[in-house]
Amino acid sequence: MPLNREKFAKFEQRVMETLKGKTALLEVPYYICLYQPKDELDALECFNNMVLRLRNKGFSAETIYFSQLMLDSLAESGLLSPEILADEEKTRVELERSVRNRLPEQIVEGLKNKLADKDISHCAILLRVGAMYPFVHLKYILQSIDNIVHCTLVIPYPSDIGTGHILNETNEDSIEYYRAEVVDLK
Repeated sequence: MPLNREKFAKFEQRVMETLKGKTALLEVPYYICLYQPKDELDALECFNNMVLRLRNKGFSAETIYFSQLMLDSLAESGLLSPEILADEEKTRVELERSVRNRLPEQIVEGLKNKLADKDISHCAILLRVGAMYPFVHLKYILQSIDNIVHCTLVIPYPSDIGTGHILNETNEDSIEYYRAEVVDLK
């Protein structure tokens, strides 16, 4: 079954209240929205439409695709150059090590550059978090932007395990390691 429309509508209303500064959050206006991985296309459509509705109601909102941040970061670092891609088969282990070392920090820097000057009245929906796996984990990103990015963040996250155990790369604990509010849209 796709996203629960009733839950989604309530969540969207909560985000609008947050953008108005009317809701008390834990400490940061971050929401991690869980949905079934098989509902990825429905989730992308729903969250893209949410941005349009927010804008139509006069709010500042945008979508940021992790997949695009990742490609931009790889291109910036030269890891997508024709020379490197031509020898990718031979240098796969070294290339993977370079991606693992550079990509997380570059994605965080990209987010900081886009969002550091925004406040709670701006909503950024960060889509396609799974595109970064296994090179970058959401936990690293959230910890790295803590106290730097203050806008309202919505992060749709595909998970079919309880309330998000998969968000923690070790799968030892639930998502409670971070101050974001977890919203189950399944």
